[in-house]
Amino acid sequence: MKLFDENVVKFYSPPSLGTMVKKTSTIGLQQLLQEWDHGKTKTREKILSNFISRHKDDSGPDLEAEFAEAGSLFLTRITTWLRLTYLLGGNIKIQLDAIKVFLSASCGQRYLSEFLEVGGILTVLEILGLKTAREEDKSSAMELLETISNCGRKYKEVICESYGVRAAAECMARSYTAHTQEAGRSLLYSLAHGNPRYQKQVYQVLKDLLPSTNPGTQRVAAQGLRHIQKLVGPPTQALVENVLALLRSLYSDVQYEACELLKELVGHVEVREAVIVGLIALLTPTLDDVIRPAVSDTPLPQHLQQAAAAKVLGLMCGASPPLATIAVESGAVQSLIVVLSNVRHSPSQQHAARTLSYLVNMFTEVHSTLQECLGADLLEEFLKSPEDIHKKLTPTQLDKLISNNTQVMLQHNSSEDEDPILKTTGEITVQ
Repeated sequence: MKLFDENVVKFYSPPSLGTMVKKTSTIGLQQLLQEWDHGKTKTREKILSNFISRHKDDSGPDLEAEFAEAGSLFLTRITTWLRLTYLLGGNIKIQLDAIKVFLSASCGQRYLSEFLEVGGILTVLEILGLKTAREEDKSSAMELLETISNCGRKYKEVICESYGVRAAAECMARSYTAHTQEAGRSLLYSLAHGNPRYQKQVYQVLKDLLPSTNPGTQRVAAQGLRHIQKLVGPPTQALVENVLALLRSLYSDVQYEACELLKELVGHVEVREAVIVGLIALLTPTLDDVIRPAVSDTPLPQHLQQAAAAKVLGLMCGASPPLATIAVESGAVQSLIVVLSNVRHSPSQQHAARTLSYLVNMFTEVHSTLQECLGADLLEEFLKSPEDIHKKLTPTQLDKLISNNTQVMLQHNSSEDEDPILKTTGEITVQ
């Protein structure tokens, strides 16, 4: 006898945990979208702020689970709001950062495709050129474009085809904010790597930024060129001239990046001599600049350039005997002796003395030449402490240094036939 009739009694089967979670997520999504649709600007910004803080490290599947497999509905609303309001100002940054959460999510390729389908890249590029956009808006736009670029070559090409390289460069040239400039450099660096079709375009844009009057732009352009140079083949002499011009900058960080880039360029045989000869040419200012009395504590730009050139030349010569040979044969000794007489700018004298000390220890011909100019006693003092020699020069000795016309001829050894420059230039350090 059965206690229960199977046709009458139906056992209750509770829903699975997954079903309950999905139902809860669906309800939460509906409430979120309803709040978004009926909310004003402050409400929407609060929703985005909470979303970014909670989900900035989530993967694509995590976002789908949170939004009941309907994360695209929320992304569409954010993108639409951005396209409707970016020309009106407001907090563009928070909208871009929220979109970045979706596009940077691992396994979130669908979100990226949806963003591109609605013209998202063009909208972001337009933000870079807006006069009403804030600097933080532009830097966030750069970061979002870099996120897209890092997703693969196809997306790099889409950005470049949309004139993204030019838009980023123009934004960097106008900006005086380090964050925006760094974001632009990172974007261009990303667009150049793994994108052979547009590498040279990125490279050319960075070269065009070097003559900018914006020191921050000059710095990041030189920095970017240093990293990209190896990807595009040998540099040109025009690039060397533009980099040498940066040594005149009043900003130490610009000079540093110029020195680092020159270290990279001198390793290329095509422009090696141009780098050395160019540095030597910067050593000798006009005679009027050297002898006229100082009227201000502010150094002249050509003296800053002179000191930087003497410093970089010394680092190159000290690290590479073949480069030192090229420098001596190109007239470096005569020019350095003239710099040693520049009483208007002691850093120039100190760097010139340090470079001469490298050459004196390498070449007996330079030792003999300097002994003729300074005399045996003063040369001995020079070898003990090169940086202090300018304090011991008499007016008569200064006049002799200024008017020197010394030409040093080196005797070549067969052991110098093999050129180790490419090995040594990478070891040069700028202090």
